[in-house]
Amino acid sequence: MNDTPFYDVLVIGAGASGLMCALQSARRGKKVLLLEKEKQCGRKILVSGNGRCNLTNAFVCAADYRGNTQLAQAVLRHFPFQKCLDFFHQLGVLTVEEENGRIFPRTGKSTAVAEALRLACAEAGVELRTESEAVKIEKKKTFKVTLADGQMLQAKYCVLACGSKAYPQAGGSESGYKLARQAGHHITPVFQTLCAVNVKEKAVARLQGVRAQVKVTLWPGTQKAVSNEGEVLFTAYGLSGPAVLNVSGFLGPHLAKGAVPIALDFFADIPDKEKFVRARAAAFPGRNAKEFFAGLLHENIANLLIDFAGVRKNLPVSQWTENTFKTVAKNIGAWPFTVTALRPWSEAMAAAGGVNCAEINYNTLESLCCPGLYILGELLDVDGRSGGFNLHFAWGCGYTAALAMPEE
Repeated sequence: MNDTPFYDVLVIGAGASGLMCALQSARRGKKVLLLEKEKQCGRKILVSGNGRCNLTNAFVCAADYRGNTQLAQAVLRHFPFQKCLDFFHQLGVLTVEEENGRIFPRTGKSTAVAEALRLACAEAGVELRTESEAVKIEKKKTFKVTLADGQMLQAKYCVLACGSKAYPQAGGSESGYKLARQAGHHITPVFQTLCAVNVKEKAVARLQGVRAQVKVTLWPGTQKAVSNEGEVLFTAYGLSGPAVLNVSGFLGPHLAKGAVPIALDFFADIPDKEKFVRARAAAFPGRNAKEFFAGLLHENIANLLIDFAGVRKNLPVSQWTENTFKTVAKNIGAWPFTVTALRPWSEAMAAAGGVNCAEINYNTLESLCCPGLYILGELLDVDGRSGGFNLHFAWGCGYTAALAMPEE
């Protein structure tokens, strides 16, 4: 065992939280080893934001997260937006702010972020080993970590930054959950989030590729209703787009019990839909149903909605019945669909669930089950909505843990 390499900090996983933790630990004078099972570090960073890397959000706050929001709030206290922005500027990454506070590298490419972190780690003295998968973790006086090739490593502190099982083509796997269990942790059931959905209504395929601004509501008309406003993208299998992705994290546990109703409101800014429909009909009494929607909805959406509502296509709106007005008003404000499943893990951008945060010190991210072990980022039962929030949480976790480890 005397020949076993020894480190102050051993970070398992070279994604967003792992790179940040390794960098900040090395800058504090620690001898750091960063392990990555893939051939390349930061692969999820590279694919984030459609390859542009939405690295944070100017409006980030605890309300942007699900799961354990108290832990998210603690991380944000240590690493607020301005500190995140300053950090990347100091790494030499110029940024630009886009709609809804989303922050991107000015180059428009995620490589700007991943490469800046990799270079900074190298300059700080971090030892990076790729194609090195940790399969076993033990804690005695020190941490003993066994790699897939049988090699053993030792460290004073160990960090699990392995990410979730989302997006396996970029390295997502269950390895982090397995290592956390070895250290005595429990895993809250894990489901896809920031994920598109399948719907029962096959006619939606007629709208494949069409986009619209809507308010999406799960369980409409109930006390547990969950809503989000933004863009929806119609697909051959169902619904996608930010408005759908942002409510998808609520679906996993419920879909195991059956289908979930979802509704689309195309005019969320108009409270009285029936009054609006009647006023428009009075303004254009000679128009038929398709003509009635001209200038209101995408032509393909209007045609399918007319079919869904059972409206006679060639009947002038002046001849619509009371029931027709109510049906049209209901459908433009709560067009019903039925979610039958989340799309597969290969299409999920993140995971809901993970290591039970009751077993984590919120202020340090140190394990309460295994002192000296820190658990970060997507492994934890915290997930953010679309718009840079998950990456911000990952950076914040790495920063928080590194500064919490005692000085050597």
